[in-house]
Amino acid sequence: MGRNIAALTRAVLFAPIFTVSRPAKVVLEVRRAEPAEVIQKAVEELLGDKAVKARGDRAASAAEIARVTHFLFDVREMAKKSLGRHWVARTPQERDEFTRIFTSMLGRAWLRTIRTGKRISYTGVTVAGTRATVRATVALERAGQVLLEYQLAPAGHSKWQVQDVLVDRRSLVGSYREFFDKTLADTSYQDF
Repeated sequence: MGRNIAALTRAVLFAPIFTVSRPAKVVLEVRRAEPAEVIQKAVEELLGDKAVKARGDRAASAAEIARVTHFLFDVREMAKKSLGRHWVARTPQERDEFTRIFTSMLGRAWLRTIRTGKRISYTGVTVAGTRATVRATVALERAGQVLLEYQLAPAGHSKWQVQDVLVDRRSLVGSYREFFDKTLADTSYQDF
């Protein structure tokens, strides 16, 4: 019985030390930028007042467009989906070269689309699990509008990237895939 009392006494006296000395569980939560914020930031970097004032009268350079394109778009995945079934037959070097060319083409096309308007309105955001959709309207200079629907997926812990853009409900990646399929049906990849 004396042993039980001694064990109980040690348990009562030392238990608080052990529970206090245990390291606390720390949970870090990294905030992922909202999908609309990602798109707005990219547009601001190329078309915003600060960006335009910093550049003066000159247009955004190819390097600036490429940097923003890499930030906003998952260019490797979009290039892969755009090339479709032809991607697997490409060597790693051909894939890298295609991705580089695709990045330039995508950046110019996206910039041309958003530049056509006098105003961009963000009309809605939907986040469902690991997918997000940001809807925007580009009011044209003359009349009418272009509807944009950015489809995003998480990229890392704190970022979203665009994997496709619907322009007036037509997939940009799908349009490129149709073009590449049609072109590569008539010619070889090396001649392309």
